[in-house]
Amino acid sequence: MRTGRVFFRRVVPSASAWSRYRRALSLGRRFFAGAAVARLGVAMSGPAVFWAVQGSSGSFGRAGAATGVFAVAEALAGPQIGRLVDRWGQRRVMPVVTAVFAVAALLLIVACGRPGPAWSLIVPAAAVGASVPAVGALSAARWRHVATARGGDDVSGLPAAALSLEGAVNDAVFLAGPVLVTTVSTVLAPWAGLAVAGSLVVTGMVVLLSDTGSAPSPGGGSRGLLVDRRLLNRRFAGLVAANLALGFFFGGIGVAITAFAFAHRAEALSGLITAVAGGVSLVAGLVYGAVAPARPARVMLAAGGILTVGCAALSFAPGVAVMFAGCALVGGCVALVLIPGAILLQRAAAPEVYTQAMTWINSASALGIAVAAPLTGVVAEHHGWAAGFLALAALTATLPVTVAALGRAGRRSRRPAGARRRATPVG
Repeated sequence: MRTGRVFFRRVVPSASAWSRYRRALSLGRRFFAGAAVARLGVAMSGPAVFWAVQGSSGSFGRAGAATGVFAVAEALAGPQIGRLVDRWGQRRVMPVVTAVFAVAALLLIVACGRPGPAWSLIVPAAAVGASVPAVGALSAARWRHVATARGGDDVSGLPAAALSLEGAVNDAVFLAGPVLVTTVSTVLAPWAGLAVAGSLVVTGMVVLLSDTGSAPSPGGGSRGLLVDRRLLNRRFAGLVAANLALGFFFGGIGVAITAFAFAHRAEALSGLITAVAGGVSLVAGLVYGAVAPARPARVMLAAGGILTVGCAALSFAPGVAVMFAGCALVGGCVALVLIPGAILLQRAAAPEVYTQAMTWINSASALGIAVAAPLTGVVAEHHGWAAGFLALAALTATLPVTVAALGRAGRRSRRPAGARRRATPVG
């Protein structure tokens, strides 16, 4: 009975645990609201580019190329913009970046309104991707700044609560964004989704940047050519590898679910299955932030293992009902990888390079998506949906492996040279 009570206290948040969210919002309500609006626009931007180009050209090939260029440009430019933000500060860099994004989106809308060669659509799509604000990195840096200023640490649970709020908003906007942009682009005009996305990004960024008190101080000169040398450590490299592996999951899970739905004549349910998984992830993230476990690496390792085993188990799903339940379980683990990973990133990256660190993490995830999506699709097309899930499980297996290696690297980094005492575990 005592064991059961201890487990209940650890897993089920108390009223005082939920109060961490009230405290976090009291510190960052203004910039958090702006970031939520801007993040919805960012979530809409990729699908909006697709709909705008496809609607104007009638070509899925051009639309796919424009969307691919958008994603590649975002992944390449994001870390370098992050370096500028760390060096000069959000208030000096991001107004320029946001203005470039707005102009690029407007140029793409204009290009979609007149006939022209493919490059006339590809070039502005690349500019939109290169200048899309990394809202998550900007907001996380502000949470870190205000939490540190108010004495928040891992013991208080404030960082976990703040990052859980970030994760919940991220889940919500990436569920709602594609639905909203599809509705607007199909009901009003193909370019209307991009116009709405751009307006949300600009509005949200204005609100976020107006909260001057939460902005981190500029970190000064940057060291290194493409990557700041202060990020060249084993713990950060391990987190990049872990997010690359998580990108494999993100890239393949939607493809595998869609292949399953088509094989079971339930095409219309594929989006709903994905939405249920996202909803469970949102709830799991909020519970994690309220509980604030002391060892995030252990949570991340366990969740990564469940993701891997779950993907393999889904290959045996006999019907749609089981797929719903299985994806809900697997989807609930996504937040339990992302939020502990974000906490570990705060430990691995100094505040002076934190924005750049966040953008490199995002780029690693984007690379994983780009690799896994076509690979899972090819396997599912030639060998069936079950093989697609097994291929996804093989790719996702790199996640718990890298997290385990990250834990070992963290323990080594905490052990003084020549010391024989037992090191404090990282997770």
